[in-house]
Amino acid sequence: MPCKSLAGRQVLVTRSKQQFQATASLIHEYGAVALSLPCLKIDYLPQNIQAALSQLNPDMDVLLTSRNGVEALAGASELPLHQALKYHRIAVVGKKTCQALQAYGIEANIIPHMQSQRGLFDAYQSIGLPQSLMFFRAEEGSDFLSHHLQAQGIPVQTIAAYRTICPNDDSSSIIEALKQHTIDAVLLGSAKTAQHYLQRIQNIAIANTPIVVVISQQVADAADKLGLNVQLIAKQTSFASMLDALENHFS
Repeated sequence: MPCKSLAGRQVLVTRSKQQFQATASLIHEYGAVALSLPCLKIDYLPQNIQAALSQLNPDMDVLLTSRNGVEALAGASELPLHQALKYHRIAVVGKKTCQALQAYGIEANIIPHMQSQRGLFDAYQSIGLPQSLMFFRAEEGSDFLSHHLQAQGIPVQTIAAYRTICPNDDSSSIIEALKQHTIDAVLLGSAKTAQHYLQRIQNIAIANTPIVVVISQQVADAADKLGLNVQLIAKQTSFASMLDALENHFS
């Protein structure tokens, strides 16, 4: 359990508005105060999804790699999602996507031990490759699984179900707080978030005033290229691990 050594600290959350409350609740468990600067906005692409669903054959596996993909699919489908996908083997990358599907009455059939496209490819090699695959994902994303399946003759359709964009609402109060050094840390959960954080602050020196905490080495590398001074990297890819790193830093 958190020892609340972050009591009184102000932590800037850069996740989307929809994801803020869950992260804020976690931050409060550590005794800190959560501030919001959304650096991701999800823009669903329903026309892409509807066109893809009309071509979905019964022998196709369906792959979803994020909660956003599940919500995009559910919002665009003319049928309830459990009916639209009831004849298909469903693959996911991680537990959060699995939980998002469960909210719609769907159980994932393939959940890899290693939560990545590489892990999913390993799982497919163990249980048997799909006849074909329809992959609903962000407009920008990894093509690792698609390339490896196609190399083995498996047809893969990659559908851009949503895109992440940078919000453009007023950020002046957060910028002023950063200038006054009242924000102790900022949490960056993805390379795109790091990019948009800097875009929203518009000044690298101001963006570097708090302790910059990232979720993985991959995000650290991307943030470093942007000029951000990453000081803490989570040991595991979770926001709880990011807060553990911050707690250890201050204690």
